Amino acid sequence: MNLSSANSKTSAQRIVGFGRERNAFSHWLAAPDAGSQIFSVTGIGGIGKTTLLTEMNAEACRSSTLTIWMDGQICLQTPGAFLSYLEMSLEMEYGLTRAADETMLTYAVRELTRQRTVLIIDNCEHIDYLESWLLASLLPRLAEAECLLILASRRGLPTKWHCHPFWSRRIHSYPLELFSREEIYEYLQDSGFSPALQLDIVHKTEGHPLLLALTLDMLLRQEPERQEREYQLPGILSAEMLKEAASPFMYEALQLLSLLPAADQTILNQLLASPLSASDYAELSRLSCVRTGLNGLCLHQLVSRMLREDFQRRDPGQYHRMRSRMLELLTEKFPASNTLQQMQIAAHMLELYREQLPVAGTYTDFTAVRSLERQRGYEPGDLPYLHRFLEASLAQSDWQSELIAAGEHQPLLDDIAAHDPDSIVVLCDSSGIPLGFSAGLRLHALTLSLLDRYAPSHRDLLGELAGPLHTLPAEAADTLFILLAAVDTEQPYYRPEELGAMLLQSWLVYTSGGLRTIVATADNQLNLLLPLLGFQERIQSRLEPDVPAMLTVWDLDFRKVTFEVWVQRVFQLAVQVPEADLPLEPQILDWKDVKQIVQHLYIDTLLEEIPFVQRLGLAGGSVRLNVQHILTDTQPPYPLTELEQSILRESYLQKNYRKSQLAEAFHMSRTTFYRHSRLALIHLGHVLTRMLRDNDLHGNT
Repeated sequence: MNLSSANSKTSAQRIVGFGRERNAFSHWLAAPDAGSQIFSVTGIGGIGKTTLLTEMNAEACRSSTLTIWMDGQICLQTPGAFLSYLEMSLEMEYGLTRAADETMLTYAVRELTRQRTVLIIDNCEHIDYLESWLLASLLPRLAEAECLLILASRRGLPTKWHCHPFWSRRIHSYPLELFSREEIYEYLQDSGFSPALQLDIVHKTEGHPLLLALTLDMLLRQEPERQEREYQLPGILSAEMLKEAASPFMYEALQLLSLLPAADQTILNQLLASPLSASDYAELSRLSCVRTGLNGLCLHQLVSRMLREDFQRRDPGQYHRMRSRMLELLTEKFPASNTLQQMQIAAHMLELYREQLPVAGTYTDFTAVRSLERQRGYEPGDLPYLHRFLEASLAQSDWQSELIAAGEHQPLLDDIAAHDPDSIVVLCDSSGIPLGFSAGLRLHALTLSLLDRYAPSHRDLLGELAGPLHTLPAEAADTLFILLAAVDTEQPYYRPEELGAMLLQSWLVYTSGGLRTIVATADNQLNLLLPLLGFQERIQSRLEPDVPAMLTVWDLDFRKVTFEVWVQRVFQLAVQVPEADLPLEPQILDWKDVKQIVQHLYIDTLLEEIPFVQRLGLAGGSVRLNVQHILTDTQPPYPLTELEQSILRESYLQKNYRKSQLAEAFHMSRTTFYRHSRLALIHLGHVLTRMLRDNDLHGNT
């Protein structure tokens, strides 16, 4: 992508990305015995195909190579149109003319073979119209020449080309990908934007070159122009990406695919108003934004996100209903799927419903997870990286340092790598370089001895959980105790929280296959988040007698809870949507606003001064009655627990204890009581928001 076209501050042209493609092209230009070859450049709309071809064209011209640029939309209709376009280009660019008695084909072959030539054809979406003539008449006459054909399209060359006995060996395919984080920051380095704004651009564009260029152009405009441009961006991108999807059935099918990890023709036809024929399904599979796999068709990640956002913006009610239906379909499919498919389903659901999680914070921002960044198993060469990450993490007293005895973290990592390497998950970039890791022990008779050495307090923490494990053979281990986790805080392209979210996703996906995961932490964010992701609190313990910090042990047991039950539990808020088409979802009550409500519960005038209550036009008495109902109900509504309900009821309704006595009454330290109280207010905010939405209180006050 050419940065100078988007940023007038940049004085010199600078191309970002395309290193592989440009190196291959330069090698062909410089080779002493370059033969005839075909470069097939492919990718979704706006990915940079034309930008790459423009750079190749310029480099070929600089090397004094005969270079012809053709537009496939015009020249690929008939052989005559192709040869006429070529003849016109040779005359305009090089002043060459055809003799009156010379046929156009003879003339074209003579000019393309008399010296090294680069023939660039953009927009080759309909090359199949002309492929028989090209393969039978033109290309055989160029076989012994030094001629490079660069063909750019969204779909790539038809199968016939790849099966050709001669040309199949000379085709080099270059599917273009989204920019990596490093390339995005390289693109933005001369923009003059603050690091915070650059990070925001990274998240919004996801490395899509056209979206990146348009966003940069929009931000450099004056405020009125900027607002207008920002409003236009979704339409510009959608139109560019979906040029191929001209038929209404295609758009409807793509909309469904955006809500599914993959779908075959049978699944799509269960959901579509009009079933797809075999030819429709084949046509859908040929779109550049669609990939074909073992489980059917799946959408390019960026296109999938954009279609979902457009769907939700246009028709929020239908979007939520369709998403709930997808949830039911996937939970039905999960038990019969193999392990890999189950992991794919779990990962897709976590991303699809992330914004509906009760706490959609940095640890659950899974949007950074792309195919360029991936999780894999441990390899011996990773160990120096992991030690470096761990050392930096320990220096900042991150959560995983709490359970392990002082000075034993690095030896523990070595022993895990030696004795239980399968329990290490490594997060790496597109080059395979580690970005972070999580490590633990699959608990059984042999690994418990390692816990005795490195985490002597584990027996008290695990309690009855550890009982049967002392005689369990290694092959039967089904419990993973997460002990260490760290990310690379020195690299400039990812926030630590983003990498932490990727590691958390790996835990959840890995666990969903039928394991139990145990986490012990005193980290406030994790202690707020884990119960909302289905973890159960098992025990709390003070690390040291004189240290106020409490270590909480959390347990997520997929050996007993089915995936379907877990999904319903975790995403209950997501699936309880109104039947009416709502323009906007209510903003969740902030816990500080909830605290104001319960503090002034019996003073209607003060309740009605709270901004949230004013915004909805509620009467103070109505708010009071609903809070009282929530806190006295025999079964507290999700996600409010019975303990949290009791804390709020005792603190704000019954008031039988002074504030200084409340923690003791609940057999907690003041720190633990404060943490539970705050979590209770957060959960009450979700319940109250849902109640106001579902019961439409503001219309009945």
